[in-house]
Amino acid sequence: MIKTSSLATLAFAMTATATTGGEIDLTMTGFASDDGMARIVLMDGPEEFAGLRPVRLVASVPIANGEARWSETVPEGTYSIIAHHDRNGNDAFDRPVFGLPVEPYGYSNGAWTSAGLPEFAAVAFRVGQGTAPQHIHMRLNAFVTLAQIAAAGAVALAALLAFVALRHRRRTRLV
Repeated sequence: MIKTSSLATLAFAMTATATTGGEIDLTMTGFASDDGMARIVLMDGPEEFAGLRPVRLVASVPIANGEARWSETVPEGTYSIIAHHDRNGNDAFDRPVFGLPVEPYGYSNGAWTSAGLPEFAAVAFRVGQGTAPQHIHMRLNAFVTLAQIAAAGAVALAALLAFVALRHRRRTRLV
């Protein structure tokens, strides 16, 4: 049988363990529009970042005036964040062509890479007592940006060639 003093000690220990920690205060900027949601994936340690364990938490918050804010109280530890602009609100990080993301994204500590994940050391931050501020600026993958520019250029070139062909055709008819 457990004594009352033992229960009190156990309850105190559980409360003390649960309350040690701090708050992550994340500001995300660089959204081209307020459409959709800002989606946050919080990972606890390198195993979660590497996909070896399920992530600690996934959250979505609204975007207002090109900015989104999110905060969460967590136990002391080393964390990382990946955030993205879920423009179509499908709760997924859209990567339809060659696995390249077509939605803007960013990492904790402002780390960046256009190919694969950055190193855990680049995105890791420590949460202790108090507030751990983080800022992520959303960016599009460089390869996707180049593909979009190339696609826009191809459309513009096709329109220009169609205009030249139509103009040439009219001149030919007038002669």
